[in-house]
Amino acid sequence: MTQEAAAIRETVPAVRVVRFQVDYPNASIENIQKIPKWNAIMRSSVLASLRFINKHWLICGGSKTEKKMNDCGKVQVTGEIVQPKYYRINATFISERDPIRNVKVDATSTVYAVVQIGLRGGIFQYTNALKILGKPSQLLTFDEAFFCYRGSTLIDQDKCILCEPGRYHNILSKKCEHCPRGYYQHRSGRPRCEKCPRGYTTLMTGSVYVTSCVVECSAGYFLNEITGKCEPCGYLAYQPNPGSTNCLPCPQNTVTVHMNSTLIDQCIANCPAGEEHSFDSSCKPCQRGFFKEPNDVLCRPCDPAFITESVGSTSEKSCILRIPEYASIIPANCQQGQYLNWHHKKCLNCSYGYYQDEIGSYYCKQCPTGTTTRILGATSIETCVSTNQCANGEHRCHWLAACIDLPDKENKPTYSCRCQPGFVGNGFTCTDICLNLCYNNAECIKTSRGEPRCICKAGYRGLRCEIRK
Repeated sequence: MTQEAAAIRETVPAVRVVRFQVDYPNASIENIQKIPKWNAIMRSSVLASLRFINKHWLICGGSKTEKKMNDCGKVQVTGEIVQPKYYRINATFISERDPIRNVKVDATSTVYAVVQIGLRGGIFQYTNALKILGKPSQLLTFDEAFFCYRGSTLIDQDKCILCEPGRYHNILSKKCEHCPRGYYQHRSGRPRCEKCPRGYTTLMTGSVYVTSCVVECSAGYFLNEITGKCEPCGYLAYQPNPGSTNCLPCPQNTVTVHMNSTLIDQCIANCPAGEEHSFDSSCKPCQRGFFKEPNDVLCRPCDPAFITESVGSTSEKSCILRIPEYASIIPANCQQGQYLNWHHKKCLNCSYGYYQDEIGSYYCKQCPTGTTTRILGATSIETCVSTNQCANGEHRCHWLAACIDLPDKENKPTYSCRCQPGFVGNGFTCTDICLNLCYNNAECIKTSRGEPRCICKAGYRGLRCEIRK
């Protein structure tokens, strides 16, 4: 069995809780009601009685060899008036399991037996406050229950099974449940899951290690699991949820105006041939030099040196006029970094990602794939810089982190950092995952995937060697 499989089945003894009742059938109720802070006095008196028993029998737990014992200090005590002269004390405390040990001699007994003996011997008249209640009934009402601390659930009536890695203990359902998306937990018996670093999520529930955290793409984008990059859904799909690995297709014969649409309502009817959507979702004719066939989403440019006779062309066959034939309508030679806009008949600056190193051009040249310009009106290919800050060294990731390129937003460099396997942090700072992980001088080792393992010293166990055998 692997260490992880053993951790999944790891159990610990459940906590035993004992509840008993002591009845006083001839109590002076009037005198009790005259005593200020009676409840506190009653609790202190019952605690003193239990501590007296505990000096001889370890009913509240403890270790004979280490000469220390639990002092029963967590006892809960309430009182109730059953009848006009009938008073009852209810006491609940965390108890040692049977058999319990005698402190002085080699003998064993049960919690019920020693409390019953104490009752008959007058232990619950041990203080003056309890003497006010009169002589108690010799019949002891006694029961027990078992519970688990947060991080585990009760099985087999008196055992607690730790929530395995990838799960946490839900205090509402009192069950071990999978860590939700965006969270992970590599330890067992935890009351909560760890949240992925900011900007990261998990692809499924029940993740165990921080290495399961991947870039959380924004709504309108999806994670390409091969490249590890966020990509827009395009003009035929949308995605309302962040952290997705796919996009939802638009209904048939509908398209989106933007490549990163987030709602199905943004899927609208495609424009007819020769027209494309503007930013206000209305249809506008393709400009000169462009055309759009029935199944196209956007207007496509004619081959260089060709132009259409008019706007709204519906086929590539409309690209028939050579540019020199229209040289006479150019208002003036456009400068470098500009192009002639046929619709407005004026020179405009090249957009981001384009440049023009010649004079008198009617179009701009596109930067090589993976590059863009940081200014409008770029005049040479040298102004095209990489959009991948990870590749060109413009990132600030820690030297122990991997740089993940993200789509630039509004032409601003965008990337994220993820610590390498075996290290944790936000990517800008990374520390060894083994640092302070293991307890009791245990050795921390890492698997080939960077997952930590604690090698316990003799006498200890647990994922972090935190439990003494």
